[in-house]
Amino acid sequence: MTGPKRLMVLLGSMGAGGAEHQVLQLLRHIDRKRFVPHLYLMERRGEWLDRIPDDVPVASYWPEHPPPRVYVPGRILCQQAQDVRRHVEQWRIDRIYDRTSQMTLTAYLAGRPKQTARLSVAAGDPQREFQKAHRRFALVKRWLLRRAYHDADRVIAVCEAVRQGLVRFFGLPPDHVVTLYPIVDRHEVALRADEFVPERDPNSYYLVTVGRLEHEKGQRLLLEAMARLVHPNDPPPIRLWLIGSGPDEPALKKLAVALRVENRVEFLGYRPNPLPWVKHADLYCCPSHYEGMPNAVLEAMLCGTPVVAADSPGGLAELLAHGRGLLVKPNTAGAWAQAIAAAREDLPRTRQKAIQAQQWACSRFDADRQVRRLEELLENVDMPWPVDFV
Repeated sequence: MTGPKRLMVLLGSMGAGGAEHQVLQLLRHIDRKRFVPHLYLMERRGEWLDRIPDDVPVASYWPEHPPPRVYVPGRILCQQAQDVRRHVEQWRIDRIYDRTSQMTLTAYLAGRPKQTARLSVAAGDPQREFQKAHRRFALVKRWLLRRAYHDADRVIAVCEAVRQGLVRFFGLPPDHVVTLYPIVDRHEVALRADEFVPERDPNSYYLVTVGRLEHEKGQRLLLEAMARLVHPNDPPPIRLWLIGSGPDEPALKKLAVALRVENRVEFLGYRPNPLPWVKHADLYCCPSHYEGMPNAVLEAMLCGTPVVAADSPGGLAELLAHGRGLLVKPNTAGAWAQAIAAAREDLPRTRQKAIQAQQWACSRFDADRQVRRLEELLENVDMPWPVDFV
């Protein structure tokens, strides 16, 4: 009788992002009778380092290795791959789970010649993610990534749109990529959402958005929409909780002043637990220019908060189909203002749709079920699986 398989999870860092959140869920929920998880980070940093389960061994490339004195293209990547390979051998790893294209590339180089079964996970639009993360030596990296995804025993996409993007952009066989929705613990979401009740004006209508403050997340559109909606007699007064930090924070604050909405916008910064604000908001807004299957929107649905999101590439249309949320023409402040106004003017209908969306999300996104399906993929990597293995 064989014991549990040793699993290496490969990730960049433990910052407060979607990939990191999913890795934490995997490390917490995976059955220790079937798998012994190990974590390898490229950088031992991030707000969520202290959330890693105590029984998970952690190794990292930085800061253990000194930076090279002379820069040579590809040297650091090759050294990182060699260190990953060393830990695969040291930990006697049976399975590798890599997340993000950079980790997929590293895992591929670490496994030449291949000796360990590997699953690669893609969470965003492949073409956009590639253009953002691999600008230097793009032709070489695309060729390598194509080989890396083909070399994986299975590629997991977080939604159907990402699956189709992988097939199209990297030329993968359709049956090589399966769709598996993110791991979301609805019971944990409920507990975190009830930790406290944020202060709010009972006579105001509150919007909330959660995400890193950067161009791709589209927060500028919400401020521009606010400027169209705010006037002395607006019924009821509209306000925005803007949760997150990032490089665009100074510019967004200046824009709020320029648009004369600074008194209606609260920049709350990074919050370890944003869910109380999400639960007690009247409308959750996701203006991103693209998303895969965003954890923040899933959590808003589980909180019973109505959702309006940009109809941008990725999984938002799939998630909010059949009236589970309102989709808005992307990158258009006027359309955002109209959508927010419509939701505010018909509160009973908006809230009824949110209840229906919450019921659907509770039935579909179950952490135990998603982890068990992932375990089946990890256990039987060489078996044929249906592409919609959600």
